[in-house]
Amino acid sequence: MTLCEEVVAAGLAIQRDDGSHYDRFRGRVIFPIRNAKGLIIAFGGRAMGDAQPKYLNSPQTLLFDKSSVLYGMDLAREAIRQLDAVVIVEGYVDVIALHQHGFHNVVAPLGTALTGEHVQAIKKLTKHIYLALDADSAGIKATLKGLQTLNEHMDT
Repeated sequence: MTLCEEVVAAGLAIQRDDGSHYDRFRGRVIFPIRNAKGLIIAFGGRAMGDAQPKYLNSPQTLLFDKSSVLYGMDLAREAIRQLDAVVIVEGYVDVIALHQHGFHNVVAPLGTALTGEHVQAIKKLTKHIYLALDADSAGIKATLKGLQTLNEHMDT
């Protein structure tokens, strides 16, 4: 596999129909996405300015399924156990800012609503789950959906 093929396979670049390539995360701040063991499995990009979508993740691969990965879980796991609680926020920047300010039991889904897979991973560590999503319409909608998902999966 050539270097260019590896970069495309990793989801960092996209090949155009004419065979040329472009940076998937151009104009974005890039964040490594790690699995629960701390290994980098994908990348996420936060748009600078008003570009849409606001958050963009690597495509799904054998290593990366965004419906089962929680951003920051590798760093939050021990704090979640110690505090017997987890706080779920919306994005990478929220997780990083809260960790920098001493709140180490914080994680975020990756551009998706809270899923059953997320809940299964969390409830191995704690039954005390707090949703701290944005107060805008998208955050309110995600909170309501998250509560429904928690209700469906906490007893299973």
